Amino acid sequence: MSEPRDIAVELGVVPPSLPAMVSARELIRDPRPAPPQIMRGVLHQGSKLLLSGTSKSNKSWSLLDLAVSVASGQKWWGHQCGEADVALLNFELADWAMRDRLGSVLTARPECAGCEDRLFFWNLRGHNADLTVLRPKLEEELCRRQFGLIIIDPIYKLLGGRDENSNGEIAGLMNEVEAFCQKFSAAVAIAHHFAKGDSTGKNAIDRMSGAGVWARDPDSLVTLTPHEEDDCFSVNMTLRNLPRVPEFVVRWEYPLMRVARDLNPEALRRPQGRNKACTDREFVELVLGDGAGKAFGTIVRDGASLLNMGRSSVAKYLKRSADVGLVRSSGGLYWRVEAR
Repeated sequence: MSEPRDIAVELGVVPPSLPAMVSARELIRDPRPAPPQIMRGVLHQGSKLLLSGTSKSNKSWSLLDLAVSVASGQKWWGHQCGEADVALLNFELADWAMRDRLGSVLTARPECAGCEDRLFFWNLRGHNADLTVLRPKLEEELCRRQFGLIIIDPIYKLLGGRDENSNGEIAGLMNEVEAFCQKFSAAVAIAHHFAKGDSTGKNAIDRMSGAGVWARDPDSLVTLTPHEEDDCFSVNMTLRNLPRVPEFVVRWEYPLMRVARDLNPEALRRPQGRNKACTDREFVELVLGDGAGKAFGTIVRDGASLLNMGRSSVAKYLKRSADVGLVRSSGGLYWRVEAR
C-alpha cells in the first residue's frame, strides 16, 4: 500500500505559527463571543459545511439557492440566513449554464430581489487543479471583499492527485478548506457524494463515499437521502457546535428544493425488493379511504386485505402518518386528514 501524500509538504508550504497554550481560567475569561451564524441553527461564520447526497440529488442547485439566501438575508430550507457577501467558485458549469440557473432561482424567489450586488461568481470550469496549488491565486482574488460565505462546487475537481479514500490525503484537503475559513473568517460550503449502493442501512454520517474524514471534519454535515416519494429527499443535519435539528424532507420543484412538512423523513427509498408495501400517503388513501373514522381493529383488517400487511406494520404506518399530520386520532378512531 502506498503512503498517503501530503501535497502541502511536497510543495514546501510553511505551516502557520501555533497559538499559545492557555489555562482553563484564561479560557473561561476569554471575552471573545462566538462568531455570528451565517445560517441560524446550522452554521457559524468561520466554519465548514459539507452537503452530501446521491448522484443527481440537485446538490449544486441547493448550494446556489443557499448562496442567494445568504446574499439576500432570507431563509434557506426554513433556516434564517444572515445577510453577507457570497462567493461561489464554480468549477463545473459553463458560464451560460450558471447564468441561466441563477436567473431561474431568482425568478422563483422574488423575496431575494436585490441580492445581485452581494453575490459573486468565479466561473473556473477548465481550470481544475489541486486546491493546494490553486489556493494562493484564489485567496488573492477573494481578499478583495469581505465574504461571509464561500462555496466551492464541486470539491472533487480540486482533489488533484489525492485519493478520496485516503484519510490522510483528504485530511490535507480539508486543511486547505480550513485555511479559507481562517483567512477570511468566512463559512465555507462544499458538496460531496454518497457511496454507491444502498445508503439507507447506514447512519447519515456514514453515507459519504471515500475516507471517513469527509464526514468527521466538517462542523455542519447536511445529507440528502432519497425519500420513498419521487423527487424528495430526507435531510439530516449533523452539527458539531449547535443543537440538533430534527430531520425533515425537501421536494424538488424546479428550480428549488422546497421543504415538504407533510412527508415523514424516516420513509426512505429502499433498493428494489426491499421497498415498503406502499408509501405512507398511499396507505392513508387506501386504508383510511374517504376520511370517516375507523377503529384500529378495522384498519388492521383492511391493511391485511388491501395490502397484505400485519398488525405491527399497520401500527408503524399509522404512527408515521400521524407524526406528519396525514392522520388524526381521537376516542380510539383514526381518520384521514384531507390535503389542503
